[in-house]
Amino acid sequence: MTAQQAARPKRLSQILAQSPFYAKVGFELDSSGDGTARVLLRYDEGNTTAATALHGGAIAATLEASGAMAAWSSGDADPSELIGRTLACDVSYIAGALGEDVFGEGRVLRRGKEIVYVEARVLNGDGKLLATGNHIYQLGPKKAQGDRRDETLVADPADATNPRGPGRTIGGIGALPLQPSEVVDRNIAMMSKMDGRMPYMNNLGFQFVEADYGHCVFRMPCQDAARGEDGGLAGGALLSAVDHSGSIAAWLTMPFGSPKHFGSTVNTKVQIFSPRIDEDVLIDARATGGCGTIFNSAVQIATLRGEPVAQGSTIYRIVQRSPRAKPSS
Repeated sequence: MTAQQAARPKRLSQILAQSPFYAKVGFELDSSGDGTARVLLRYDEGNTTAATALHGGAIAATLEASGAMAAWSSGDADPSELIGRTLACDVSYIAGALGEDVFGEGRVLRRGKEIVYVEARVLNGDGKLLATGNHIYQLGPKKAQGDRRDETLVADPADATNPRGPGRTIGGIGALPLQPSEVVDRNIAMMSKMDGRMPYMNNLGFQFVEADYGHCVFRMPCQDAARGEDGGLAGGALLSAVDHSGSIAAWLTMPFGSPKHFGSTVNTKVQIFSPRIDEDVLIDARATGGCGTIFNSAVQIATLRGEPVAQGSTIYRIVQRSPRAKPSS
């Protein structure tokens, strides 16, 4: 066993203890490995919802805590040099817990330079599965690169002409990068010509409607290629709509199509309200915030009459391409 491996349990226990939330709920480290962690939440009346039933939020937090500890256990993550934050965490509840201890188990699927993808689950002491989900965690510098909260506020958030949208600040928490009006105009002009250039979305009949700074609207016809087995819009088609529009909304806060940048989707989620969506819909995506290379977008899907039928979100990452090495002469 290396010195790093021997020090891991103490390091993870310190991270749990230093978080007021983790400490208040009562999480303890049960075990850990390279890219794996198991946390224990002992039964406590303070974590219940009715009688002895463990609150759903406490179950979700157990899953999140195990995912975070698994991320910190991977590689050579050093809490003295890095800071961690949850980018996304989704939880599916399978069973409840009544008056018993529960365990959260996290396992790293992949660790990139900063972003860690973890699968996690919550079980009781007998191994009964209570919840499962995915956790995306970021381990980055304590001073996030590209943090724009210290920029000068150049627009009144109450101003209806504020390109961030009503209530959004420029230079505030989760601020999006400011772009000159000519860049915004160029982005919109490019978007208006994009229909048909992406084969996958073109096959689904996706149609551009309008765009603005960090905002875009598309129409998805309820046609054969986008229909599911029930005749309505397929879940996969709606998930694709969220992914595509959310990523475009993120790009619309940057010079769209810049060869200097590369983008990729980190996470996409969709929730569908209607049991069968058998008419055309509008997909309205808006970049809602970001920090550094990370851009978050919220997506609303409604019928042409304005009836909400689904919603979703994306996390998108835009980074600068590495400069190509010049060929030696």
